[in-house]
Amino acid sequence: MSHPLCYTRRMKNMKNNITEAQLLLNNEVKIKMGQFAGQTGLVRRIMADGRTLEVKLNNSHCVNWGGKMIFVDVTMVSEIQEPVEFAKGEPDLGPIANSVVQAGK
Repeated sequence: MSHPLCYTRRMKNMKNNITEAQLLLNNEVKIKMGQFAGQTGLVRRIMADGRTLEVKLNNSHCVNWGGKMIFVDVTMVSEIQEPVEFAKGEPDLGPIANSVVQAGK
């Protein structure tokens, strides 16, 4: 077992080279360009070049494309963001906490 200080130094010296393709792995993406533009799918693998993604298209309005595996460059896709359901604003902390917060303004 290594000394905690040595472990901390090693962790600081390690470079975190996560690519955009690695961030998209196992996420749902939308194809932006090409024959499959507008289609969504799941990124299954990253090819050896580090830029090409293997995407399994979701079943969609086009029967011929649903479930098909395609290869696309990372620049041709965008990550699908989950919609935010709640409006952002000041949180309600309750009557007592809110009175303290109001007094500090």
